[in-house]
Amino acid sequence: MSTTIILYIVLALLGSYLIGCLQPSYLLGKAIKHVDVRDYGSGNSGATNAIRVFGFKFGMVCLLIDAAKGALAILLIKLFLGPDVVGSVGAATLLQLCCGLCVILGHNYPFYMQFRGGKGVAASIGILLMIDWRLILIAGIPALLVMVLSRMMSVASLTFETLCFVGLAILCFHMDFYYGILLAAFLYPAMSFWRHRSNLVRIAHGEESRLWGKGSKNTGEIPKDQYEEAIEKLDEQAGVDLHHHNK
Repeated sequence: MSTTIILYIVLALLGSYLIGCLQPSYLLGKAIKHVDVRDYGSGNSGATNAIRVFGFKFGMVCLLIDAAKGALAILLIKLFLGPDVVGSVGAATLLQLCCGLCVILGHNYPFYMQFRGGKGVAASIGILLMIDWRLILIAGIPALLVMVLSRMMSVASLTFETLCFVGLAILCFHMDFYYGILLAAFLYPAMSFWRHRSNLVRIAHGEESRLWGKGSKNTGEIPKDQYEEAIEKLDEQAGVDLHHHNK
């Protein structure tokens, strides 16, 4: 592999991190609602917390942007650093997975937000489905089923990440650089479990927030009384009825 190609790969990894740093929940929250979403709800800038704080429609827009930035990063890698450039399908797949990990690092630890970002799940959806669409069948549909049955986004997210690892382990078995691909694919659920460790504690204690129905109220790291008080204060300061959007 030439020095030029190695330079391109380094730039691709750095560029992927910068793409991941685009934080719609934080940036749109600041621009439109005049609120730092990380100060409320579960305390992070992920799409799920945007839904909790700003409402379903606002949060879904953030989720779609997060997924799109992950898909965009992989699309650019496929266009400019495909198998014909890096040498093989396996090498190209490994590079895509590594660039995807950099997107997630940018999402989870954005440099301009004191490295306090989201949990990387929405970005992972765009990344992994762009790498191989068959993961929709292997991981996407089962994760949706788990979400409907459990009403917990955290459980559905971890299911998706884990099944994507299993799917990639099967789909990429014939490729060169297989063990490198396996390691990179394993880091997706590993990073997700690490970022969801507080959710896992709440699940163990039966305190995890549900997306709808009983248990759907805020039960994140910020106590409920502080959360309600903060929402009322925001209503007054920003002129935005956040409490209404939460319902």
